[in-house]
Amino acid sequence: MTVQFAQYSCPTTTLTVQKKIKIVKSLSMRVTKMKLSELISLLSHHFIIGHVKIDTETDINKIQIKPKQISVTDPGILYIGRNQVEGGPLELLNYTNNIENSAVVLCPCQVNQSDSVLANEPLIQIFNQANTILENDQNTSSVIANLAMNAVTDDLQTSINRAAETVHNSLLIIDPNYQVLLHSTEFGFSDPLWSQIINQGYCSYDFIAAVKHIIRTQSDSNLAVYDVPCPKSPYHRRVTNLYNKGKLLGFMLMFDDHTPFADNTSKILPKVGQILAGELVRNHVAAPTENNRDRLLNTLLTEQQTQNFRNIFAAQHMELPKTMVVLTCLPLNKQPLNGVQQQVKRHLSMQFPDTLSTTYQHHLLALVPLTLTQYHSHQFQQLLEQIAKDTRCKIFVSTFYNNPSDTKAAFVVCKRTMKLSQSPEPVIFCEDQYFDLMLARINHDAILPFFIDPTIQTLQNYDVENETELLTTLLTYLQQDGNLSHTADTLYIHRNTLHNRLERINELTAIDLKDANTRFKLLCSFKIKEYVH
Repeated sequence: MTVQFAQYSCPTTTLTVQKKIKIVKSLSMRVTKMKLSELISLLSHHFIIGHVKIDTETDINKIQIKPKQISVTDPGILYIGRNQVEGGPLELLNYTNNIENSAVVLCPCQVNQSDSVLANEPLIQIFNQANTILENDQNTSSVIANLAMNAVTDDLQTSINRAAETVHNSLLIIDPNYQVLLHSTEFGFSDPLWSQIINQGYCSYDFIAAVKHIIRTQSDSNLAVYDVPCPKSPYHRRVTNLYNKGKLLGFMLMFDDHTPFADNTSKILPKVGQILAGELVRNHVAAPTENNRDRLLNTLLTEQQTQNFRNIFAAQHMELPKTMVVLTCLPLNKQPLNGVQQQVKRHLSMQFPDTLSTTYQHHLLALVPLTLTQYHSHQFQQLLEQIAKDTRCKIFVSTFYNNPSDTKAAFVVCKRTMKLSQSPEPVIFCEDQYFDLMLARINHDAILPFFIDPTIQTLQNYDVENETELLTTLLTYLQQDGNLSHTADTLYIHRNTLHNRLERINELTAIDLKDANTRFKLLCSFKIKEYVH
């Protein structure tokens, strides 16, 4: 499933250029630099390094073999060589403000005593490795800089696709309530489990529990990267937090479904996440405001163990609804769902305090506990029409039901009605569309015409040949439940004229319009005819 977001207008060209220049400047300041402690830590993955003494943290932008005499101490240089003891171990040296930062290379420990620097194999080995680390970091910074610059004018979907291309794996963004916000499409998801999760729009309970445990036991820094296991999936996941101005926006997941995790994943993933977090805020795509009670609606939509519903609701001091409907709200403008959700919830809660709301499969849903009389009341209709007007939404109302486990089925019916309905009305009750829904399930143009009563075609042919209105008269008569006065008034004809037309219909077709079952079959035929044509 492809997630679609509203397209927002781009800033002016001048502003875009200014933003790009600002990004280039900010990133170029650090594109060739790496913290001394970070560089030593990365070198320790390849060599045994000890006696680390860093009194002043510096940014390293150059690796150099230490000469016998250092005339000018540049804090951006990391020297590799011996310090004062001739024939001693190799050291990593950095000087700033008359302060010496150092670390001892304990292995490789054999140092060739030759005066030729090139013959000193351990020194050259460390020198090359340090330069490789610094070069890789520079390349990574360059890639991140390009990603950040493109993000200024790219839409969200393009940005996450570029990011997935950068890490060579699929990416998924979820909000703090573990609902799916965005996912890469060019790097598709190979795992059927996670394809299903994307389709339903909400993470599995096992994954949520694993992430919560890791967050409790590890740092919540915006640079933290977690490995999150999932025994039901063959792929591994790495997760990083998404922050904006100190506020947690959600999480970004990377899967190893295309390439194995690289060594620099822990460094590049948070930076990619920072860029995408900025895009989420700029495009007003944020997690809807939900409390624990609202998440109960997600439970009804996703939980398979229906016998647990009552206990889950009781844990939030809520009573499991006995009778209810599901509302699906479709914003008519490019409005962020979180704002619409808050307005819908506020309006509904005034009359139905136990209303629950959420976003599911990128649809805004509300579950309203109410009685059958409330469902059929004119006041409920008026309330929904007012909400639709205030929030500039179209509202689809499921049928009234009394089994909480039917909530997902109610949503499916709303979604199908939303796709099928052509009605301009702001509030659509699904039960009024059921006949069309059933016809859509048949979806066979060669078969449906056989369900149309031959009376319809007979009267239509007669009208064409004789310039009469028998077919319209019959339809109006059926719509008025056989009431002669109402039918005559609707057609603007005299009752005697109506009697004459009905008698002519009987002569041509021999149907008994006094029979309720006959009237039902004829009305169904009209609906099928309208659907087919």
